[in-house]
Amino acid sequence: MDNKKKRQIISIVIVTILVLAMVVPVVVSALI
Repeated sequence: MDNKKKRQIISIVIVTILVLAMVVPVVVSALI
């Protein structure tokens, strides 16, 4: 149970980082 939850949190963090990596440059270029 604990291991599954930890793995889920890690996967969510990875997805969040990937999304941010894609979104941030778009936002920056839009602002510039």
